[in-house]
Amino acid sequence: MNLYFTNAKRTKIYGNLHKLQKSTPSQENKMTFDDFSQWLIDFVAAYPEKCNQIAIWREPIIACAPADDRFKRIKDITVPDHALPQDLLPDAKTVVAWFVPFKQHIQMDNTRGKRPSLSWGRAYFSTNEIIERTGSAIKALIEDAGGKVALTPSTHDFDKERLVSLWSHKHLGHLIGLGRYGTNCQFITPVGCSGRMGSLVTDLDLGDHPLVTADELCLLKAGKKCGKCIKTCPVDALSENGMDRAVCYARLQENYHLLMEPDGLPESTDVCAKCQVGMPCSIKSPLPID
Repeated sequence: MNLYFTNAKRTKIYGNLHKLQKSTPSQENKMTFDDFSQWLIDFVAAYPEKCNQIAIWREPIIACAPADDRFKRIKDITVPDHALPQDLLPDAKTVVAWFVPFKQHIQMDNTRGKRPSLSWGRAYFSTNEIIERTGSAIKALIEDAGGKVALTPSTHDFDKERLVSLWSHKHLGHLIGLGRYGTNCQFITPVGCSGRMGSLVTDLDLGDHPLVTADELCLLKAGKKCGKCIKTCPVDALSENGMDRAVCYARLQENYHLLMEPDGLPESTDVCAKCQVGMPCSIKSPLPID
């Protein structure tokens, strides 16, 4: 059974979104971060059965922070034209980021060989869809309560010339406290780095709710022995000094044309993730999170 949606399934899923939203808590009272956290867990748990999808995800996690001056740093740690929360929503009060981790069998399928498994490509595509639909459902939830939300795509909102995102979920997640960057340039969270992220901006005041306060969650960055991701990269794009974006991106494009395009997956399914699976940081943080 395929891990991605046919057109018929997509049509059915859009219709089922309303049913999923109906299962959310009542919005008569002020929404809290705990409401959102439980809502996200319930949404991801119900999604496979209600949307005729294979259950490939573990329990998601979420964090948020006030849309304050901390986000001014993002232009320094990414690119000068990276968007600020207020660029998406002028009266932004909170930035929210969430992470949906893969089940271990999906990860293990991708540890074999130098090329990504088809199951990984299908899981990547399906997870981008659930993240986008999660964001859409949260948006509807907040708007029904009289609030505002701004969303961006879960992937490929980036400059293809510079190979940088103009709304980086990972960097936002770092500033919020959802996780930390690893040597593999993946985002290590309390439930590992093997999964997909989403984020949004809202005018609701949800407070400051980080999950991670430790400086590092990567063994090598914390001065401990590891570097497994560097050794695993099939094109030697990783080093202790960072990633060669051009080399990595060329490999992703090659993988797409060789494997994912013939399988009917969209162009956005340019995957590899050999540095994201079978690692000490794949399914949990190898270091304390606080």
